Amino acid sequence: MIAYYKEHKNIFYAFLILVFIIYGNTLKNKYALDDEYITVTNYPTKGKEKEYIPNHTLVSKGISAIPKIWQSRYAHDSEGAFDYRPVAATTFAIEYSIFGQNPFVSHLVNLLLYFTCVWLIYCVLTLLLRNHVQGNLIPFLAALIFLIHPIHTEVVNNLKCRDELLCFVFCFASLWFCLKAHDKPHWKYLLLIIVCLALAIFSKLTAKLFLVLIPLTLFFFRKINIKQIIILLFIIVFIYFLFPFLKRNIVTEEEVRRFYHFENPFYTDDVSFIHRIIVSIKTLGFYIKSLIFPNPLKVYYGVNTFDMSKTINWYFFVAITFLIVTTYYFLKSKNKIALFAFLMFCAAIAPFTNIATPAPGIVAERFVYVASFGFSLLLAVIISPYFKQINFNHIKQFTQKPFLAITPIIVICTFYIWNRNNTWHDKITLLEHDIKYLDNSAKANSLMANEYMEMLHDKQAPKYPPQTLIQKCIFHYDAAIRNDSTLYTAYNNIGVIYFSFLNDLVKAENYFRLATKIRPKYAQAYENIGNCLKAKNQPDSAIYYYKQAILSKPKQYSAYTSWYELLFNQKKYNNCISLMNVALSNFVDNYELTVNKANCFLMKGDTTNALLIYETAYQIFPNQNLVDFLNKKYQETGSKKTIGL
Repeated sequence: MIAYYKEHKNIFYAFLILVFIIYGNTLKNKYALDDEYITVTNYPTKGKEKEYIPNHTLVSKGISAIPKIWQSRYAHDSEGAFDYRPVAATTFAIEYSIFGQNPFVSHLVNLLLYFTCVWLIYCVLTLLLRNHVQGNLIPFLAALIFLIHPIHTEVVNNLKCRDELLCFVFCFASLWFCLKAHDKPHWKYLLLIIVCLALAIFSKLTAKLFLVLIPLTLFFFRKINIKQIIILLFIIVFIYFLFPFLKRNIVTEEEVRRFYHFENPFYTDDVSFIHRIIVSIKTLGFYIKSLIFPNPLKVYYGVNTFDMSKTINWYFFVAITFLIVTTYYFLKSKNKIALFAFLMFCAAIAPFTNIATPAPGIVAERFVYVASFGFSLLLAVIISPYFKQINFNHIKQFTQKPFLAITPIIVICTFYIWNRNNTWHDKITLLEHDIKYLDNSAKANSLMANEYMEMLHDKQAPKYPPQTLIQKCIFHYDAAIRNDSTLYTAYNNIGVIYFSFLNDLVKAENYFRLATKIRPKYAQAYENIGNCLKAKNQPDSAIYYYKQAILSKPKQYSAYTSWYELLFNQKKYNNCISLMNVALSNFVDNYELTVNKANCFLMKGDTTNALLIYETAYQIFPNQNLVDFLNKKYQETGSKKTIGL
């Protein structure tokens, strides 16, 4: 690779500069959609540091947490833990350990990874086509098309998509070493192939595609003997079984991931095989259209934003036309490189066409990232006859036809990408920009409303007045429910608006009950019903729903504290102690729960046990208020014992 850099350093720096020209404005961006799943995004504003609990506890521990990261799931939410992509999380942990919470550095890393993807495309294709008459031109055009394509803006801007970038880099690195091993067999190349493929799969499972694409590449462009076939098969089988073996024996967390109708109706609807085939072809048509005309780009799709019926629409005809035209081109031109590019595209996009497994969100720009390489190569092959072979040492060639003719395309793509980068500035900017294209998206409207609700809780100069935010919340939660009546979180959240900000207990309780009707084990909604009943001065009924919340989710912390408060006010101290014992079994060494338990013993008149438990609380969280309280109680009981910080 170093030799390639020396030989092609003009191209190296040209691509590097172009990446920073096109994506340089991402460096001023903050955190955006779903970035909290993979890195620390919530460092507090000034004055709240003592209350700071990082949203990603493992990444916040930096390098020391890497062993635990490899034992843990990739992402966590209120419902569980899912996926296993430890390489991406490891990069964020290293980054956090050195730079702390720094979105500039995170975006810079993504930018450099994207450049690495482009450079590897050029290097691999140049090595692959070394004997071709256009062995420099086609790789250059393919890498350039890939670099300037606007559909990659989500992957570059969204820090969560670093897994896509890492997966691509390691996959193409493994392909590079496969070609080197074929040309000059050596054990070090075999080792590097295994390491790169393993890192690719541990970045994202999409890398398994290359267990097919690497043999396909060698079949098209190299002659391989029986020995090489056996070695390659061994590597493929080894890597194929390595991932599930290690995940099964290393990961300590159980995978819990629920998929819902609002993400993709194929998760819940029973459809025929013919129906799936039609939708798959329409999905393919969507991706082809997006690669040819990537406008508008959308942050999320989901139910109602894409036709999942078995009715044939124009996306279906786009896909069929593409297949017919490309087949005609292959038959007429006999171009092996174009056929390879087409097969690469089809193989890489197939898992995301909803044919076998429903895709979350139905379609997404990031799903086409690897497949866009095949598209870029196919387009490069088609347009290459209009170019002469390039001598990269003579810059004048780039100021003549047809390079001069494609300059406007590069400029247009650059401005389009700049604008898209600006919309990714942060979550609220992105959602407010895209929501006008997503009227029918239940999830997008719910996400939009969630952001407005966050603003309602933010006391530091919100973007809109409180009443405006309330109306925006209600509008978008209503839109979410209207588009998909199964979106239980929207019912719960609009209930919170009516409860917390409009004091309409009747409407709030009604929405909370609708949420539990859709999802019977929805702990937060049960707790919220309890809060409504508590506000209506119906403590016994409220306790029933707090209990239901805890039965649905034993770690529903605030349900314990709300239940405790009601029992404590009723002077049912023994019941309080029993409840706190259950809570402490789920939240070990929790300061607040331990103090609550001690308070109950004190109210019962059992000062001895109360003091012992207060001392336990002090060991958990030493603080001056508790020191003063304990010393006062020691003095009252005649004890000579004192405690101090």
